Amino acid sequence: MTKKLISMLLSIAMVLSVAVVGISGVYAAIDNDDRYVPSEETATKRLYFVMPESWKNEKFGADSAGIFWWNGSDACVFNGESSQAAPWPGYKMQVYDADANIFYIDIPSDVPNIIFNNCLNGGEREKDAETGKVTFEFGEEQFKAAMQTKDMFCDYYSAYQGDSTYYDELLDGEFWAKAQEAVEGNDKTFLGNFKDNFFIDTDFDLGISMTFDNMIFVINPNDFDVSALSGKVLYGGEFYFFYGKNEETGKYEYGGLPNYDMAKENGVVSVLDKSVFPNPSVQPTDPFNDMIYGDVNNDGLITIVDATIVQKYIVNKAQLDNVNQKLADVDVDGVITVKDATAVQKYIVNVDGYGKTGEKFAAA
Repeated sequence: MTKKLISMLLSIAMVLSVAVVGISGVYAAIDNDDRYVPSEETATKRLYFVMPESWKNEKFGADSAGIFWWNGSDACVFNGESSQAAPWPGYKMQVYDADANIFYIDIPSDVPNIIFNNCLNGGEREKDAETGKVTFEFGEEQFKAAMQTKDMFCDYYSAYQGDSTYYDELLDGEFWAKAQEAVEGNDKTFLGNFKDNFFIDTDFDLGISMTFDNMIFVINPNDFDVSALSGKVLYGGEFYFFYGKNEETGKYEYGGLPNYDMAKENGVVSVLDKSVFPNPSVQPTDPFNDMIYGDVNNDGLITIVDATIVQKYIVNKAQLDNVNQKLADVDVDGVITVKDATAVQKYIVNVDGYGKTGEKFAAA
């Protein structure tokens, strides 16, 4: 799904083995296996990721999960913009269980968006505008071997924003209500081992919300886009509650409810499977087809949710990809400001001065 968006130590022995990445002013570090380690003073959240076995590639040495982020502490950089931060594909993740392809990272708490990948730089694809000839920076084979997710929101979900269709519809639409009842009441049973993940958002009045600390991201092989800008296949997925290994079956399990027993009762427990095989045979399409200015979350409607996303983007509380940035710039001045958020709000209440909000986007 498109993120609706509104922001995602190790043992003493490991810390002692770190080496500083970059030069002065950079506090990120890597261990002896080139995997990310946060500095001691950095507040973190732990994210797990199960990498599909099909993402491995022996020829190009792709055998580990990587993670890239561009906002927040220890941010990575695109295209070697700086020698002081990790370039694409970012940092290698720590290994949780190599046989199961489960990786994790203690990522800075202020990081709002991430891209999971197979730690392989596939290079750029360029298409000549006149001849239509396509060339690849490192060759087509390496380009196709480099796998990645879409830009994934890793800050928190909230009920008000409609951030996750999965959680919004869970328990016949009662998931958030039950979570709020548990947060505000004395009976915390519903929250299971994830009590600290739930809170009432007061900064933006978003109500009951949920962080992803100690949750696991699982790719949905049927949820993918092909970027018309880069030509890359980008996979979606979801963050689920990670229950660990079932001692009886020896299998790792995850699910949709914070309480494992309740998840079992409701049939929302699954077994992690590294053998999922995302491999669509599709071609890039125009990302702006059927898109309209102001519909920042691409749900076909222009609502207060879109205006709020723009507001949060302005104060670095949400991230927009290249496509959604263009849709948010409703006054078409090349920058996203409070004027754009106000214009969307005016459109919603049918007041003049809403720029191109509601018009079909026309790519130049």
